[in-house]
Amino acid sequence: MDYEIMPGGSVNISCQAVGVPMPYVKWMLGAEDLTPEDDMPIGRNVLELTDVRQSANYTCVAMSTLGVIETVAQITVKALPNPPGAPVIMERSATSITLMWDSGNPLPVSYYIIQYRPSSSTDPFKEIDAIATTRYSVGGLSPYSHYHFRVVAVNSIGHGPPSQTVEARTAEQAPSSPPRRVRGRMLSGSTAMVQWEEPEEANGQVVGYRVYYTSDSSLPVSQWEKEMVRGANFLNIRDLTPNKTYYIRVLAFTAVGDGPLSSDLHIIAKTGVPSQPTELKAEVKSETSILLSWIPPAHSGTDAITGYELIYRLGDQPEQKISFDPSSSYLLKNLKPFSTYIFQLAARSKHGLGAFTSEITVQTPQTHENGSITGYSIRYVAVEREKDPVQRISDIPSNCFRYRIEGLKKGTLYSVTVAAHTDTGQGPESLPILIRTEEDVPSAPPRGVDVVVLNATSARVSWKPPVAERQHGKIRGYQVTYARRTAGERTVSPRIRELLLRDPQSLI
Repeated sequence: MDYEIMPGGSVNISCQAVGVPMPYVKWMLGAEDLTPEDDMPIGRNVLELTDVRQSANYTCVAMSTLGVIETVAQITVKALPNPPGAPVIMERSATSITLMWDSGNPLPVSYYIIQYRPSSSTDPFKEIDAIATTRYSVGGLSPYSHYHFRVVAVNSIGHGPPSQTVEARTAEQAPSSPPRRVRGRMLSGSTAMVQWEEPEEANGQVVGYRVYYTSDSSLPVSQWEKEMVRGANFLNIRDLTPNKTYYIRVLAFTAVGDGPLSSDLHIIAKTGVPSQPTELKAEVKSETSILLSWIPPAHSGTDAITGYELIYRLGDQPEQKISFDPSSSYLLKNLKPFSTYIFQLAARSKHGLGAFTSEITVQTPQTHENGSITGYSIRYVAVEREKDPVQRISDIPSNCFRYRIEGLKKGTLYSVTVAAHTDTGQGPESLPILIRTEEDVPSAPPRGVDVVVLNATSARVSWKPPVAERQHGKIRGYQVTYARRTAGERTVSPRIRELLLRDPQSLI
């Protein structure tokens, strides 16, 4: 007699015996009598168990003058699964970590959940659920970053406790952004000092920097002069030709490769002349005004900035110049609505005018026939998912011409349109733009896994792709894991076979 119950459940165990004479029947738990001797029934005894928390074996004893017989009833309390073994790092790339772990449970579990988060974060763990194997690659990670990982087993009762947490760092890759705040100034008529800061997205340990410079901006960068810098964030460039304008760019590199080059820094090889202002930005304030802002160039007391010169033009029209006092911003008014303007800025000292910045371009907004534009709205929808509703973002300010849409589904094609609003209402929508988000690893296992034995040494495994909303892109292959088991226990390490698809969406 075997019974399975939930934790805290109840069960009635019946034991019946017949004979001549009819026997007395009692229940025992180990050496403990559960039936009082003065109330021992004849022929049949029902043991009522309530709020059962532990598995146990109960013994039914039938006694008469002919002798004694016994039988055992096993009560198994279903329990949450044990924590899996600590995850082991099998492989790592710049954006993924492959984990492998031992089940830690004698009985099969329904599936596993991987929980992970950056090591420095106190936010809740992110979860990848419905994992059917004990090996999995967690994707979408940041390069050269530390993460905490742990695994949870799930059965029909619920989630078990997590495994031991392990820490792993993703691999390096080349920087994905250039050095920041590249700036420079002349130390003498022929020597310039260039400084910079580490890239915002170094993606690894920066090994060094390469500084490229030339006085002929028509040459490709590969033909510029270059110098390598290690262990410092500055370089003195010597033997420059006085009064010439030099163009300077800097890149950072890791052990994996080179990052992108910074924007041009312009320096005139003349003592006391200011270097180029940095981080020139333009912010649209209205249909007819733009606010320019920048970081002033470094200077010494004798080379103080006395003013700035702004050059701007409307499309292909002639340039216009404006001079103004030292500042870090300037509001330009009386511009034409719905027009594209190009700006360059230079600083001036008593020694002369410094180098101009690279050109920046900005467009003033359109004046609507029915009044001034008061804002914008964005409408977007997943094209390939008929059940997904149309999403709308409203109340975007009129001076905002860029918006980041978050919470999109991975590997999904979206249609995006924009509409302008006035006090009268919404105008027509723009032509739709189609864009697909980046892919990620699937967050659900293949469906309908089936195994058919073909002969004594082979079997055919078949399956269907994961549900569409959890594929997160095109399926390009599968990983089949198999191992030999004896008496339900795995006796060898699992083997893994990778299957890549020629047609990314075909079935196996």
